[in-house]
Amino acid sequence: SASPSPSSCVALRGCRARLRAAPLTPLREGRPRAGRRGLCGRAVAGEGGGGQEARALGKITELEASLGAAIEAEDYARAASLRDELKRLTETAKVQVAQANERFYRAFASGKIAEMRKAWGDGKHVRVIHPNSGCIVGKEQVMTSWSHIFKVGGGGLKIDLDDVEVHVMSETAAMVTCIEFVDAGPATGKIVATNVFEVQNGEWKMIHHHGSPSTL
Repeated sequence: SASPSPSSCVALRGCRARLRAAPLTPLREGRPRAGRRGLCGRAVAGEGGGGQEARALGKITELEASLGAAIEAEDYARAASLRDELKRLTETAKVQVAQANERFYRAFASGKIAEMRKAWGDGKHVRVIHPNSGCIVGKEQVMTSWSHIFKVGGGGLKIDLDDVEVHVMSETAAMVTCIEFVDAGPATGKIVATNVFEVQNGEWKMIHHHGSPSTL
């Protein structure tokens, strides 16, 4: 059989590194979880605040549930009103980018490559840098790297986020910075991440993800 390409070898090394090289520290009994957030900064129980984007995402979730209930009850006037409110909230760029970031982490947590593919944009400029890895360039190579991560990790992982910040740089470019807490059984790895998004075909898509292990 043909030998793997150098870029594929880099991808495989980087993928394995993501799962084993991030500093793993035992979860201390009674460790406070205040300040820890769920996907995309969505607040978890016991946390105060959450930021404008997190509150907006929480409101969107509530409206979506209410919309489903209104449709089920055939209350179409209320459903139309709820749709208008949903549209108003989701039209803001920051919330749209926050939702795109959430889609990425939901795909990461799911361990499903088909979901991960949906979160990413297309183009030769698409790239990923996994912890302790080189830069992996190109959509297909990036997807191959995530496939290896999911296989090595046995599927999805439990991921919490903290310090989620959304920066909209233009009508078509945005960046999210955050801290990932990747739980693996009785231990958790802390990774500092930068995610870059651009608008493709009217949707915010990830084009760059950089994760670095942190001991702080």
